Amino acid sequence: MFAGSFLRPDRRGSCPYKGALKIRTGIKLAPGPLPTYKADPREGFNLGPLGDALDLIEYKDVEPQEALQQALAATRERPEADPGLAAWTRFALDRYLENSTPDLRPVPYSWVLVTRLRRPDSRGAKRYEQCVWGRPYASADGRVRELCVPVVGELREPEREAAELIRQAERADLAAAAQVVARGEPHRLPDRFHWSDEAQPVWDVGKAAWRQPEEVRITEVSCLDGQRHQVLSESAEDVARRYAAYGLPGLTAAVSADTFVPGHDCADCKYISGCPALSRLDGVLGIEDRSRPRRTWSVTNGRSYVGRPDRDEGCPARERLRRLRLPDRENRALTPHVIRGHAVHTWIQQRHEAHPGIACLPDDAPDGRSSWSAGRWTVPREQADLGARMVAAHARYCPSKLSTVTEVVHERTLVVHDTAADVVVLAKTDMLYRDGRSWVYRETKTDARRDPPVEADCLRRRPQLALAVLLSTSSIMGEDVSAARVELEVLGPRGAQLTIIDPLDTEVRAEARQVVRSLTAEWHVDTTAPARPGPHCRACEMAVWCRSASSDATKG
Repeated sequence: MFAGSFLRPDRRGSCPYKGALKIRTGIKLAPGPLPTYKADPREGFNLGPLGDALDLIEYKDVEPQEALQQALAATRERPEADPGLAAWTRFALDRYLENSTPDLRPVPYSWVLVTRLRRPDSRGAKRYEQCVWGRPYASADGRVRELCVPVVGELREPEREAAELIRQAERADLAAAAQVVARGEPHRLPDRFHWSDEAQPVWDVGKAAWRQPEEVRITEVSCLDGQRHQVLSESAEDVARRYAAYGLPGLTAAVSADTFVPGHDCADCKYISGCPALSRLDGVLGIEDRSRPRRTWSVTNGRSYVGRPDRDEGCPARERLRRLRLPDRENRALTPHVIRGHAVHTWIQQRHEAHPGIACLPDDAPDGRSSWSAGRWTVPREQADLGARMVAAHARYCPSKLSTVTEVVHERTLVVHDTAADVVVLAKTDMLYRDGRSWVYRETKTDARRDPPVEADCLRRRPQLALAVLLSTSSIMGEDVSAARVELEVLGPRGAQLTIIDPLDTEVRAEARQVVRSLTAEWHVDTTAPARPGPHCRACEMAVWCRSASSDATKG
């Protein structure tokens, strides 16, 4: 069984081999030292309860409020939904039901495209099933089929550049989904506990449900503002041509994928114990407990849960709702200084990648007299000069100034499986560079103060550095760690500071372990993620969904 949504172009960092394993459900994996899968009983899909509520409304004529109550209630498979997730679901349901298509009816089954082979192919398969994720609708006579795809956030502007429209037309996931909508037949999908079972045809739905449609539509629906955008409207013949050109090659490549990419996908991957690309580092979190569901963890998760040093702002609910990727309805997270910081990082990265091995100069910075952009970040005019001076400040400590530096890498995510805690640890690096035979881990920060103080107690105040210390001497950083070091580069309006940390120093490593454990110990055992309201709620982008922070989290 394969859903073409796995081919989405925005699934950057996903693991191709895990996708192939999910498609080829008959593959049997050898047992490993750890369980292949430990499910978190809490809902991990931010649109899960919404789908359950819509099923009740559209297929069983249940009133919306009653449907919400049932969808959010505890079942044998999961506990009651988190209060924040419940608030989001109520809000999203209202937005989804706005502006619905009146001439189409909900389809209470799935479209499945079954391909049967006379002989087993090179993979040993004789049957392939393709399904599609979304909400199916059809006209009463079956001439029109539409797939509505709920989207958590805002939709991208329909008025895109020509190049973007071309990329949209060539999307393999869109082509694969359209083919299922056009050629799929009514089936019941197996539940998630028996996903390897075959889908079963549904015969008692009338002839119209089995006819091939004349028009196929795919529409994205924003659950944040109710906007709808039709991304495809074609005849079945045009869909078939699109599928042959883009969908089928993409599916073929996905089914045969043999590339391993460790990352977020590792948390619920059944191959985690035997994966040759995933590094193991026993005890990096300082926790000896494998009983909890396997999850990912990063310093960002730790900071969300615990808060910053010396500030009473820890909030488990904040970490939980961010993990669920609930939308930032008021754009609180992207403040001007956050945007400026991203732009500074991106400008330096693009400069390094465009001119490898050539040291940056102050004159390589953007012109700060007007707004400037780097990647997807645009610095407004009032921040432009400050951001440009921060970029220029990097020239003082650009690693390419060192003759021994042979490689510079930006934004690489280091992934290790802490088998003692059974947690997949992620560390997204600002910069890694190879000095001689050892790697150097550099964290780059921006500071708008004219004369930033020299960094003190930096492991505690910047716990990314503490995790970097623990990773820098492990096998994930290569065989030779004799010259490994961790660096903190602070870029300000009047220059740069560089703090060097020795990860081989026993006292430094002891402090690093203490810092990391302080961010993980309570989180690892927590099963409820309670909200801890306080002054920090005013700046929290999750407060809009948190009833502890707002008397009415769904107030429009």
